[in-house]
Amino acid sequence: MTDKGILNNGIQVEGGWSIDANVFIDNNYNILDIPFDNTLLLSAVNHITGKTISISYENSNVGYSFDTCMLSRSLGEWRNDDAENIYKTIKTGHHIDEFYDLLSEYLNPLQKDLIPLKISSWTIIYNNLKRNNDGYNDRELIFSATRGKLFIDITYNRNWEKPYYIYMGLSKYEYSEIVYNLNKPPREYQEIFLENVEEVVVIINDFLIELDHYLSGIPGKT
Repeated sequence: MTDKGILNNGIQVEGGWSIDANVFIDNNYNILDIPFDNTLLLSAVNHITGKTISISYENSNVGYSFDTCMLSRSLGEWRNDDAENIYKTIKTGHHIDEFYDLLSEYLNPLQKDLIPLKISSWTIIYNNLKRNNDGYNDRELIFSATRGKLFIDITYNRNWEKPYYIYMGLSKYEYSEIVYNLNKPPREYQEIFLENVEEVVVIINDFLIELDHYLSGIPGKT
C-alpha cells in the first residue's frame, strides 16, 4: 500500500464527491505537528447520496474526529439544514494515519483500485483512473472534474498511439452541479494527448492544485 494514504497526500475518490477542504495536499503539512483545537482538516460532500464527511482535530483529549452528516432532502434536492441534518461521529483517535482506511470506505466504497490524487475544492464527476488499463473499454471516459469555471476531462482510446486524451480549461460559465457533458463554451482550453498514465497523473495533480494559473504554463502536447 505504498501508493496511498494520508501520509503521501493522495486520496482515492469515486465520482459524485466534492472535496471542499483537504490540508493533506499542502506540502508544508507535517503529520507530526499537532493542529490547533477545532481545526478542520478534510471535508467532502456527495452530491448524489447527500452524505458529508469530515476529519477535524478537536483537542488534546479527543484528538482527531471522523464525522458524517446526512443532509436533509426536500423539493427534490439535498439541503444543509442543521435542524434536519443527521450527525454522527464515526471514530476518534490520536493518530491521523489510522483514518485513511475509514476515509476510503466512504470516498471509494466499491474499493476500486483508483490512483490517489491531490484533490481539494474540486467536484469529481467521474473517476475510473487506474494504473492498469487492461480493464478499460476500447474507448472510455476515465476522469472528469470541475471547480467553478475550471474543468478537466480525460478519455482513454486504446486505438490511438497516445491513448490518453485530456481536455482541460476554463469555461465562460460555472459548473454548479454534477454534469457528464462539459459542453459550456470554453473561454480557453487545451487538448493534450499522452502515452502513459504516469504523465496523466502529473497533469491532473498539477492542474488541480495550480488551477487556472497552470493553463498558460503547461506545454502543448500532441
